[in-house]
Amino acid sequence: MGPAHLLAALSYATDLDYEKCHCNSWRMALVAQRLALMVAPEIRQDVFYGALMQHIGSVGTSDHIIYVNKDHRRADDSNGLDHCSKSSIILRWLPGMQSIAQYVSEHHRWYRGLRREDRATGGEIQLGSQILGLVDIASQTDCFRSPITLSTGLHAIAGLTGRAWRRELWIALVESTKDSKFYLRMMNTAALPSMILEAIEEIGVPPALDTDTGVERVLHLFSVLVDLKDRSTAGHSLRTASYAKSLATYMGLSHEDTHQAYRAGLVHDCGRFGIPTDLLSKPGRLSSREMEIVRLHAGMTIKALTCLPMTTDICELANIAGHDHERFDGQGYPDKLQGNDIPLISRILGVADAFDAMVSSTGYRLLTPRGAAVRLVQNAGSQFDPQVVDAMLTMVRESGLLNERQIRAA
Repeated sequence: MGPAHLLAALSYATDLDYEKCHCNSWRMALVAQRLALMVAPEIRQDVFYGALMQHIGSVGTSDHIIYVNKDHRRADDSNGLDHCSKSSIILRWLPGMQSIAQYVSEHHRWYRGLRREDRATGGEIQLGSQILGLVDIASQTDCFRSPITLSTGLHAIAGLTGRAWRRELWIALVESTKDSKFYLRMMNTAALPSMILEAIEEIGVPPALDTDTGVERVLHLFSVLVDLKDRSTAGHSLRTASYAKSLATYMGLSHEDTHQAYRAGLVHDCGRFGIPTDLLSKPGRLSSREMEIVRLHAGMTIKALTCLPMTTDICELANIAGHDHERFDGQGYPDKLQGNDIPLISRILGVADAFDAMVSSTGYRLLTPRGAAVRLVQNAGSQFDPQVVDAMLTMVRESGLLNERQIRAA
């Protein structure tokens, strides 16, 4: 399981809405690395990963690129700087991403800042940041969507040359558009996964990130960003992962499977990136249509984690993480799997997920551990695997959170 493939999947996930994936970050990354190859090949790798991840700090806000209007003037906006800072802080937590984080932190600062507090000579804004800023603004004007929007978009932002970015970068971007084969392929959404894979293979991965620690950090980053998307459930993914690992261990699963349960818990809600934030945080009961939209997140988890071809290990993780809302009686989602057709780790994850949702202080159905245990028993055989429920109750009882008398008395 490679960290670069996981970062690409995370980038894809953050560009989701419940109707489609916009793939803005993928397109920006492909163009950015191409510009770097033309003007500064030594920063090509950093610019590629920077473009993939430059908007992660705006997840769950109206600042995210899939929601912003097409006003390129916002590139020098203080709100943009806020999400740049957040993105940079998050990226610094990943091994080998420090220089990339620095590029991201300044990608909304102009080559020659318009505001007094942002004024800088060209030398103070790194070239990598200027490349990220250029592809960001170009993306906001839909330059990378079609040949027509490429032409109109470039015309709209040409006047920013010499202020937002160096003239040499603009010349490189215009020159790059002569490669119609590249741009037409990039504008074809179906071709993007292969293009991203090819770029990763050609560009490589920062050595410090390409380790077991790097992989685990990226997986944890999924849970961090889900928390940013829906702060009312902060910490849920990490707690679910811990419960799932403990339960899998208690049930005697192998070390590999218990670790897989933990990883699946970290990423199981990444499909929620595609659900409107106001719907996730809406108080009270949701309408039937709203519930339909929220339930789409399970399928979007699978879609995000399987966005790249030939990544078998990530696809296996997706199959587990995306099926934790299946019901034992076959009435769950997204695929209405039944009984043992549901992967065992998914059944474990479903119980762990539900238990935390019920007992968490940020849960929408706050219950005591005793009350949550009763709910699990009531739904064993219908919603949950009875054997997994029995194991969960025994494990929780042995932890001292509840006892048999409490369950019977509830």
